[in-house]
Amino acid sequence: MKRISSRAGGSRARTAARLGALLLAPLLLTQCATNYALVADRPEEAVRNETFGYRKWMSAKAEPETVVIGVHGFCGASIDYENLGKRLLKDRPDMAVYAYEVRGQGKDPLKERRGDIDDPELWFSDLAKFSAMVRTKHPDARIVWFGESMGALIVSHAYEQAVAAGEKPPCDAIVLSSPVVKFREDFPKWKKDLVHGIAGVIPTARVSLETMAGGQQVQMTHDTVHSQQAETNSWHIDRHTLRLLVALSDLIDGMPDCARTFSVPTLVLHGGKDFFSSESDVKAFYGNVPKEANRTYKHYPESYHLLMYDDQKDKVIGDVEKWLARLPEAKH
Repeated sequence: MKRISSRAGGSRARTAARLGALLLAPLLLTQCATNYALVADRPEEAVRNETFGYRKWMSAKAEPETVVIGVHGFCGASIDYENLGKRLLKDRPDMAVYAYEVRGQGKDPLKERRGDIDDPELWFSDLAKFSAMVRTKHPDARIVWFGESMGALIVSHAYEQAVAAGEKPPCDAIVLSSPVVKFREDFPKWKKDLVHGIAGVIPTARVSLETMAGGQQVQMTHDTVHSQQAETNSWHIDRHTLRLLVALSDLIDGMPDCARTFSVPTLVLHGGKDFFSSESDVKAFYGNVPKEANRTYKHYPESYHLLMYDDQKDKVIGDVEKWLARLPEAKH
């Protein structure tokens, strides 16, 4: 899920922001319009020579020892990692954050594909390819996969598939923020079955998240609900295809099996007021992560789904920073 951008701030605030950016320029290297190329798996991709955008927050004066690869959530964008990126830039020049635009979301270069995914395997291969690019740039750094919400599904399944294929762990550590690990108890099974059934006939039919929630407002932070995103974020997608929703449903069902495969340090973050996952369900998921994986669970009772943008964001990001600082050296 994505953050809600603030509208607050007048000309004085904007002037201060510009001055701050100028003062920080020698210390920061932030590239917001950079693209990375996909190695074509399919003929149609080779013809289009597809590229996806990414952002990075990295010191211009130090080679990072730790690189976080951020995978944003449903209706999100790479900018959702800005708070984490800026915090690490300020406090930890030995750490960097890379975050890319997820296929089928609001900054997909193909507008007709936004809100759709024809094969979720592409999400996993995109993460693998992006990680390979980052490793090429920073061969000695530890690589941390950080997935938020839907991004946590992608990270978890990409890891599980790599291990199942007999590969070594594809990253050196995992962070899962607000992972959706099970359908809510009050979500009717008939509705889930209906979506699967209709998707088998008209997979590209579209529906809104609000419709799936039965018109209920989905609280994302203390101050914002999901329906406000259309007003504040240019990358908002009103409706998603049924096959994308089915793909997410299948990924959610497979999360416990993914957790059992984790063999690298794993940090799970969860808010007590998260609309999508209860504390008991996330704890049950966390319990499936082997203790040998050096697992850590952080719970924020008063926070909603978007932890890095809610009222306790400073504590959340501070906890992530401390956890990253304690990671062992990378083994390549």
